[in-house]
Amino acid sequence: MASGLDTYQNALIGLLPIGDCWPKEPDSELGKLMGGIAEEFTRIDERAADLLDESHPSSANELFKEWESQYGLPDACSGIDPSFQERLGALIQSYKMQGGQSREFFIEVAAAMGYVITITEYKQLRYQYSYGDLFGGQDWAFTWQVNAKSVNRKKRLYGQ
Repeated sequence: MASGLDTYQNALIGLLPIGDCWPKEPDSELGKLMGGIAEEFTRIDERAADLLDESHPSSANELFKEWESQYGLPDACSGIDPSFQERLGALIQSYKMQGGQSREFFIEVAAAMGYVITITEYKQLRYQYSYGDLFGGQDWAFTWQVNAKSVNRKKRLYGQ
């Protein structure tokens, strides 16, 4: 299988005009020139692949500090001199916690902190509701309650 450099070199040679003054062999002087140009295309291609790796905090290397600053990390909860793995865990946790509003989201956040919770949802009083349902006035239409069942204080937020 041809390398990226060979692929670009062959593609550039293939784009040359037809004629005797345009030799198509990779080891000709013109072929070597196309090989030099192909090196730059290969380098750009590799950097584009690196950029894709940097687009998610779990695989970021060069942009790790920028990812941390976007999420306000390290913060006071990070402790004194956290290791790279602890910083990465905190960053991924912060990344995952963005924007959730479902019951499952809040249950998972509580679980990450060591709590086992349930959520009780209330509804506005309406005619024909079943007896025993939790309901109240209009203020209760979007009200919910978190019920904490137990806590595991030894488990840290970042899972270490």
